[in-house]
Amino acid sequence: MVAKEIKSLQHPIVKELVKLRKEKKYREEKKLLLLEGKKVIFEYRGPIEVLLSTEDVIIPHHLQPKLHFIVPMEVIEKISDAPSPEPLLASVPFPPPLSLDGKTPLLALDRISDPGNLGTLFRTAVAMGFKGVFLIDCTDPYSPKALRSAKGATFHLPLQKGTESDLFNLIEKSELTPYVADINGGSPSFHSPLILILGSETHGPSETIKKRGTLVGIPTAAETESLNVAVAGGILMNKIREMTCPSLTTT
Repeated sequence: MVAKEIKSLQHPIVKELVKLRKEKKYREEKKLLLLEGKKVIFEYRGPIEVLLSTEDVIIPHHLQPKLHFIVPMEVIEKISDAPSPEPLLASVPFPPPLSLDGKTPLLALDRISDPGNLGTLFRTAVAMGFKGVFLIDCTDPYSPKALRSAKGATFHLPLQKGTESDLFNLIEKSELTPYVADINGGSPSFHSPLILILGSETHGPSETIKKRGTLVGIPTAAETESLNVAVAGGILMNKIREMTCPSLTTT
């Protein structure tokens, strides 16, 4: 495909991509999201609606966007909210919905509000061999900051949104053992099939969720009040991997 040029910051395509970045409602209406950066876009294997790049970027052959535009860097900077944006942007469809039934281990996230934490947890879940994520009232997983933090992991994990009741139905249907991260939790042995549940940065998991699972904690020095949820999640996911999938542990 021969790339066209966009030079104006007021071009309709530029306005469209800015709106995708800023407005969750618009993303959901269009079922499109904005990807930023070479690593994420070069590793992406799905359909691409619009691709924007500066003239010096060499586009891999496997990327076949419906529309490709060469733009000056100021257009990239207009669209992106990254502190130092890379010279490549793309709009792509939402990942297709996939069932979590029968998958293990799973991660459930209850009211995670920070997109950086959410994306980091996705990235860690993929690295630790988790097979999907259940989301309860979390921040938008398709916001630019969440996608940047996930480094492409969003497209390698089935995501399912729902209520606490939906989560409990999944646990019962798939016969999962629920482990709930809590500051007062102990250090049990993990048994598969399982789901690890992490609560909000401010309040932790809900009381209803805590009553339905085994509370697990991380021993810390007395001077430490608590751990960031993404850090705690990474430690617990690695511990689960070591206990349930020793063959995946690096020696």
